[in-house]
Amino acid sequence: MRKKSKAQNKVVNELKNQLMIQAERLGIKDDYTPAWFIEQKTLAFGKILSELYAERANLEYEMNMLGSDKRDLLIKLERLHSYIRKAESLRERYTDDLTRLIDKGYKITENGRKLSFLDKTEVKSMA
Repeated sequence: MRKKSKAQNKVVNELKNQLMIQAERLGIKDDYTPAWFIEQKTLAFGKILSELYAERANLEYEMNMLGSDKRDLLIKLERLHSYIRKAESLRERYTDDLTRLIDKGYKITENGRKLSFLDKTEVKSMA
């Protein structure tokens, strides 16, 4: 498992390097700050969370209204809850990282301004 995550990190870092090279060639390297990368990660987690919340709502509806096998649905809901907790904690971590970068003087984009006010209800409505 460790080898797999190292390989994935290596690929992601190579993609970042290629992005920075292309941005430098186009003269827009200043747009791709560390804050921008963290904003993108936080937005991605927001989208993932909205999909997870929608799936949870679907499973709860199926369990309450359709009378499906409750045992299987409860197992699915428990797994989904662990995924939601993990995604929320990662989003919080990236939000904290973004706050620290802003304190260091990095410019924040329009997406970053939106991120500072996101909460669970707004994430649900983004879907």
